[in-house]
This record gives sequence, C-alpha cells and structure tokens, in this order.
Amino acid sequence: MDRKELNRSIETFIANWPKDFVPSMDDLNFLRQYDKCQDAGLDEEVVFEKVWNTAMKMDEGNPADGTFDGNCLITHGGSGKAISSAPEGISFHVMNDDYYCHVITKCLTSGRSSQNFMRYDFGSIAEYFYVKENTNLPSYDLVLCHPPKKCPYAELDNMEMMANLAEKDARVYYAVRAFDFLSEDGVLMVIVDRADYKRIHDRIVEALFAKNGLGFYFTTPSEAGDEFILKYERL
Repeated sequence: MDRKELNRSIETFIANWPKDFVPSMDDLNFLRQYDKCQDAGLDEEVVFEKVWNTAMKMDEGNPADGTFDGNCLITHGGSGKAISSAPEGISFHVMNDDYYCHVITKCLTSGRSSQNFMRYDFGSIAEYFYVKENTNLPSYDLVLCHPPKKCPYAELDNMEMMANLAEKDARVYYAVRAFDFLSEDGVLMVIVDRADYKRIHDRIVEALFAKNGLGFYFTTPSEAGDEFILKYERL
C-alpha cells in the first residue's frame, strides 16, 4: 500500500467509526501512520524540546519539578507532537481545522488528561473574527502556532487588513491573530520553515506593529533543526 492509499484508508476508517467507538492500541498505531497533518514533518525531539525548554523559563514554568502551571492554546499542526512531549500541569486548548487531524490528535493525546487538562475543538481561530473584531477572547499564557501557507478560513476575516494578510500568507495571518489570544506577558511561538523564517518574521513584526502598536516584544528567531521558532511576547 503506498502512502496515498494508506492515508485514504485511515480517513475511511475514521469516517466509518460507530458512535462511542474507542480505538484499540492497534488502531492507535494505525492512526499514527497518517502524514497529512501539519506536524507530520516536524522533528518532535528537536522542535518541541526547544519549545518546552523556552516555556519553562516563563513565570509559569517550574524547572525544579518539571511542570508548567499556565494555559496553552495550540492553533494548528504540531498539536499532537507538542502535547506528547509537554511537561505536566499545562491546561491545553487544541484547535484543528482538519477533521481527520482533529480526531487523530484527540485519540493519540487524550491519555495525557491525567497530567494535563485537555480541550479539543474542530475549527480555526479565524472563526472568532468572521463577523466583527472580537474583543471578548479567551486568553492564554502560551500560544503555539505552526500554520500552513494557505488557508481559506483565514481569508474570511472581517478586517480588510487581516484578510489581505491571509490571502498573501496565512502563516503571517495566524501569527498576528494568535497574538490576540495572549494574556499580559503571554508568549506566542510560531514554528516556520528555515527557508522562509526571516521574511515571515519581518512581516509578522510589521503587521503586529500596525495592529497593536508597541504592545509587544520579540526576540531573535531560534534554530530548531529544519525549522525556526519565532517568539513574540505581549507587554
């Protein structure tokens, strides 16, 4: 069975699940072979080791006992790998706009619910901004974002500036919108390809300044294998 056929068979398997189906260990191993989710190519050990090492330096981090007492929003791909390597104590809100990836992430990570609060939603943070500029948003200490280059949901944003950003590069759009969900002193980490990191970083900084003024701080992007992690903090 080639890769395309394998992915299709996994999608068919999920689509035909009976109500209240509980996957077995063999089923979970089967689901792990799906490679169409945004985090499929990420090196879990390299990328998320750096993410969590950085997070542990925040006020919510407790390096002595290896826990993190804050709450975290994951807006896109990377959710499964981020959760499986996360420290205990984090309250997670995981969003995924791909149904199969949403189901697979939930199946493969719900076992962490004994160490972490877990909430899974099928959808996009862009939905918060379809009708009007939403100022009544949930806030998080940490937001992790590994968005795609293109996303039709983002282009429906009610704000013309943001819709234009989404049309040009959804990665920049989602970074700027994800920033809206940060609490004071909260940190946004955006995972991007090595080849594009500088251009994306510059465009994110430009858009954040246009939308939020001087209410943010950014650090030099940090290298993580084939990716770079861009970091922005709300002041």
